[in-house]
Amino acid sequence: MTTENPNALKHMYDRKLLQKMADEISGVHPEFNKKEFLKITTSMLKLEMKDRVRLIRDQLKKTLPEDYLKSLNILVKSTKSGQLTGFNLWPYTEFVQTYGLDNMKTSLESLKHFTTLFTSEWAVRPFVKKDLKQTLDFLKLCSHDPNHHVRRWVSEGSRPRLPWGERLHIFIEKPELTCKLIEPLIFDSELYVRKSVANHMNDITKDNPDFAVSTLKKWKSKAKTKEQIERLDWITRHALRSLIKQGHKDALKIIGVSQKVSLKINKFKIPQKSINMGEKIEFEFELVSTSSKSQTIVIDYVIHFLKSNGKKSPKVFKLKNIELKPKEKCLIKKSHPVKEITTRKYYPGEHLLEIQINGQVYNKTKWLLNL
Repeated sequence: MTTENPNALKHMYDRKLLQKMADEISGVHPEFNKKEFLKITTSMLKLEMKDRVRLIRDQLKKTLPEDYLKSLNILVKSTKSGQLTGFNLWPYTEFVQTYGLDNMKTSLESLKHFTTLFTSEWAVRPFVKKDLKQTLDFLKLCSHDPNHHVRRWVSEGSRPRLPWGERLHIFIEKPELTCKLIEPLIFDSELYVRKSVANHMNDITKDNPDFAVSTLKKWKSKAKTKEQIERLDWITRHALRSLIKQGHKDALKIIGVSQKVSLKINKFKIPQKSINMGEKIEFEFELVSTSSKSQTIVIDYVIHFLKSNGKKSPKVFKLKNIELKPKEKCLIKKSHPVKEITTRKYYPGEHLLEIQINGQVYNKTKWLLNL
């Protein structure tokens, strides 16, 4: 029997929100039929989150004027009081992406407004597919907008693999299109924006790793001041996090890390090699430099989780980055909780733990999971 989560995000789409939305709309459009709009309350509460959003979107279509541009103007005005913000506005952006594709200019302007209150990162994607050039031209102008939410929207909305958003295959095939969009943002004053740029580039590494690395190298030459260098270094490390875990040679090189290191690992052990669900895998090892020079060391650990078919699937976890001095010894300890999570199903049996340094596997050992 599944227990209902009272804190689930879907519960924000309730009668109280419908009433607030109806009040704000009728405040700028007195003809709005609040009673008709609220009729969806009972049926809405039976649905999951995305279906609730879509139901509200479609009810807005039924109860607002038939003319799309008039309806859109009403929705925009209804946000001016500041009572509707955040996820309250998801049905609004859904309304635009569903019913506004034939009115590109006005619709994109409205999404620009809504993204300052919520986010239009999902809603802009159908416009990319409808008219690539017009949407890119619009977003290019937005990359210089004084509002940091709008600037972030440029990067987030054009991500090839945006979570919760439809995949944009044109940008997977032609990553240079979005790199031109986000290049003006690489030295942005807001970390909020730069973080999106890093996530955008991480998306690109999934399909075009060499292109992503070469683009970051090119951007590196544009950094002139100390502040610009620091900002781009941060973006680069976060953008290449997936490739670094994979031991991608050029990705490691661009952050100043060599695959070839002079060291050895001693005393690698897991005190308890039989683990029950809810317990932690604890392990430790001694890192010993055999070099006469300092070395930049990126330490990860890899757990090969047992699957239902008996095969194992590796997952890389970040441990730490250190500067290992000549002949230095360093004791590394780590514990990893083995607990139920929604993204992984555990199976009893033999698992594998590996220590990965600068992309290379150095030591490994087996451990057993008991359910």
